[in-house]
Amino acid sequence: AQAINAMLDRINEAYRSQMRFVSDASHELRTPISVIQGYANLLDRWGKDDPDTMQEAIDAIRSEADAMKELVEQLLFLARGDNDSMHIDQTDFDLTEVAAQVLKETEMIDQTHLFSAQWSTGPVPVHADLGLIKQCLRVLVDNSIKYTPAGGRITLRVEAGGGLARLSVQDEGQGIDAESLPHIFDRFFRTDQSRARQTGGTGLGLAIVRAAVLAHGGSCTAENIPGGVRFQVRLPALQSER
Repeated sequence: AQAINAMLDRINEAYRSQMRFVSDASHELRTPISVIQGYANLLDRWGKDDPDTMQEAIDAIRSEADAMKELVEQLLFLARGDNDSMHIDQTDFDLTEVAAQVLKETEMIDQTHLFSAQWSTGPVPVHADLGLIKQCLRVLVDNSIKYTPAGGRITLRVEAGGGLARLSVQDEGQGIDAESLPHIFDRFFRTDQSRARQTGGTGLGLAIVRAAVLAHGGSCTAENIPGGVRFQVRLPALQSER
């Protein structure tokens, strides 16, 4: 009886989680759909003969359509992780080289923050999907940029030890409150709804990081540190053949 009750509890929790996911996804899609409908009505009423109004509506509709496309692609990625159909093309590569590439790309795009690196003394080889790992790192760096004031420092670190390859992104943001910290990798979770609207994003980035890392047999954590937050991804290190 205890085993059956435990199984029913797991089924109920899975059902509630699925319903929350559907509800949150519907909520996220409702806003861009409403914006598109609003500008379509604007075009219908006044935009046909006003080039400025027409261009404004076209730009807004295109922007919202792009946001919806990104959201749907992220939802599909997570859905593939849920049913174990995520495609992973694993190759051998040095995690430090990938982190260095992302850091260089970020420095070219963002001149408002300071960036620094702390690399391991030697290569940190892993057997993983290069594209997915790079995407995870970009999500973590982008998240740190959004919540670090201008002039703040973002530090990337790669190290190996204990059979693991560790990749961390540390920022100088405001930190995460204790109640939110355990849920930071949950889908659609935002620590500050109004702030999230200002900075953009779907609330799925960190959930995608967790799904991709778990698919590699790894783990990820977030913790408050003096002066900011540190996100860390741990992957099985590639053992050298002897």
